[in-house]
Amino acid sequence: MKKDVYYCIVLSSSQLDFLAGSKYGIDRMKVLKCLIDAAVIKETKYEKKGFTITLHIGQAALSEVELATHLGYDKKTVSRLLDKMAWLGIVTSEQTNRTSIHTIHCVSAWYADNQKILNPYYVSMKERYNHSCEIKDDCGGNDIATDVSNAENIKSDTSVCCDRGQPPSSLISADNVQGKNES
Repeated sequence: MKKDVYYCIVLSSSQLDFLAGSKYGIDRMKVLKCLIDAAVIKETKYEKKGFTITLHIGQAALSEVELATHLGYDKKTVSRLLDKMAWLGIVTSEQTNRTSIHTIHCVSAWYADNQKILNPYYVSMKERYNHSCEIKDDCGGNDIATDVSNAENIKSDTSVCCDRGQPPSSLISADNVQGKNES
């Protein structure tokens, strides 16, 4: 288990709405947390039954069966959930002959041992906005396009928490961690 690791997670309102929802008793946020926890924060050689691959920062190796077993869900349900998460741009999954490689797109950076580790697979809100406009051929819809106002004027949607090299104390104070901060 990673110790003293902080996450910069950036989600659009449609992504957050999906993750906050529940269908058939599946905790979608729990699935995302499991994938984020399994993601490596440094290049790692992964070996399984004669299969070898290098996992890059922001990738996790978990078969759908392992994920379903770990979470106590049905494999088909987990598979459908991963497909929907890929469609929303949260994560993508690639099947190999021994496991699945999941790439996390909603985490922009990790902080471990007082060091910022950027996720090369992160997809910025501006890119998500532009992608949604290409798909819809209309940027006036009420989906991702409404999540970013003046996209060209935004320096970075993670600049609040990520530009200083460590999380601001306001994000990691005891009050916020324990949920006591009412502001």
